Amino acid sequence: MEAVSANIHRVGTRPGDGQTVKACLQSLIGAQFSATFEAAALAAKAGVPGQVILDVFSTSSAGCGVVNNALEKIIDRQFEGTGSHINTMHKDLTISMGLGEELGVPLHTAAAAMQIFHAGRTKYPNGDNWVCTRVIEEIIGAELHRDGAQ
Repeated sequence: MEAVSANIHRVGTRPGDGQTVKACLQSLIGAQFSATFEAAALAAKAGVPGQVILDVFSTSSAGCGVVNNALEKIIDRQFEGTGSHINTMHKDLTISMGLGEELGVPLHTAAAAMQIFHAGRTKYPNGDNWVCTRVIEEIIGAELHRDGAQ
């Protein structure tokens, strides 16, 4: 494990404990992604430059690796070939939703994220996660760019 990660967490002793923790993590990441996609579209429609959004978000309590990286890709219009294919997140959210169903846990936010990823994957099956923003942008008729909305 040390060959692939500097952080190794022992999360339990039962088979599947690691997968369970990953499902929990992926439900959170899916929610962070979908909120970022919507915030980017809102900024685009309002005419706020993408660099302004990135600067503010990345230095606020909302700033984190997931949000900052997604915003970078969105404002630079990099929707394919970034190493974060939409099929992977779609699969992970499917696992999270399945675990929630199995355990009787409502996952409202993860379910909303799942729908955003369904839309992105349907419209742009070869895209990366951030392509979901393009679906929202097409609905509202505005795009978020580094120097300004277009």
